[in-house]
Amino acid sequence: MKNPGWLQRAVIYQVFIDRFLQGGSHRLRKGSPPEGKPVFCGGNLQGVAEKLDYLSDLGINTIWLSPFTQTVAYHGYHVTDFFRVEKRFGGQNGLQTLVKTARAHGIRLIMDFVPNHVHVTHPWFQEAKRNKRSPYRHWFYWQRNGDYLKFFGVDEMPKLNLDHPEARKEIIRAAKHWMDQGIDGFRLDFALGPSLDFWREFRDQLKRHDKEVALIAEVYFWRIQRQFLPTINLPDKSFYFLAQQLGLDAMSAAMKEYAEVFDGLLDFTFQKLLRVFVANNKRKMSSAQIQEMLDQHYAGFPDDCSLVSFLDNHDMNRFLFEARGDKARLKRAMEIQFAQRCPPVIYYGTELGMSQTAPVRGNYGDLQARRMMTWQSRDRSIFNLYKRLIQKRTTLYASTE
Repeated sequence: MKNPGWLQRAVIYQVFIDRFLQGGSHRLRKGSPPEGKPVFCGGNLQGVAEKLDYLSDLGINTIWLSPFTQTVAYHGYHVTDFFRVEKRFGGQNGLQTLVKTARAHGIRLIMDFVPNHVHVTHPWFQEAKRNKRSPYRHWFYWQRNGDYLKFFGVDEMPKLNLDHPEARKEIIRAAKHWMDQGIDGFRLDFALGPSLDFWREFRDQLKRHDKEVALIAEVYFWRIQRQFLPTINLPDKSFYFLAQQLGLDAMSAAMKEYAEVFDGLLDFTFQKLLRVFVANNKRKMSSAQIQEMLDQHYAGFPDDCSLVSFLDNHDMNRFLFEARGDKARLKRAMEIQFAQRCPPVIYYGTELGMSQTAPVRGNYGDLQARRMMTWQSRDRSIFNLYKRLIQKRTTLYASTE
């Protein structure tokens, strides 16, 4: 199936809803709640809607929203209901407001969708755990000792068995539900978890529902421990594990397994190259040399698979922190990113010069990369460079259509 043309023209802005802005009649009180703890800080969908003029001025035409379905966690990845909008993110009214306002601005919405696992409090799992004869029992993986298979060993996240027909049907139904609510595409969390058979059916059914839907997968094979191999369904995963143990970079090879299934893949190889050769700058390398490596990387993928570039995201150190606060390195990385044909992603706050004070490490270390948006502090030089790069990209694509 042909990929949607709008994806290749997309300039994507990644919003971490809880840490972006609290919209509506109430605003966050300074210092409360503490953003340095894994708690809800009050950002919501209304806040995103209220900043669409700002994002339009920047030049973006697509927003990637962190998971907004019912959840027990501020980040949204602990799903307790696939069909409801979390009240703390604004509920259904908040989503409808955002969809309507985004349409008026010509902005598309990508939803971060989490099909691999649920939270331990999800009713499906609770019933499956309570009653061995429940139909939901087969929606999860059970071991001989009676324990359940978990996402990377985390007790809170039981892994769904998406090769079970009814579980598969329900997850696909959930994705279609959000398409009907105005969602234009999906960023598919931990695509290594479900089987390729599931993903092919997921793709085929969603494309029949709307051929313009965009499917972007997170395929990340890096530092996988042996005990977690049962939680992933990457073909020949033992081979990739062995390659990793031998010190070989299996990232691009793993991504290629999924290139024929999805419209796009988050390009972790791109991110790694720019972190090593631009942010850390341990080895002096010209932009032309970096481009040569990127071209070799791109050559291994089909032309109709969009490798979605990013400098950082919610799971890793911000680029500016990696660059030790050197904004010249950030600007160089921005220019390299926007020189590619691939759709670029801007992580919220990068355009303002946001960084962090400590590395992403240990329990809740990722909070360093998920700080509240610093609306009162803006680096105009970074913001204006993004505007110029986006305008140049937009003009280029307009001239080639």
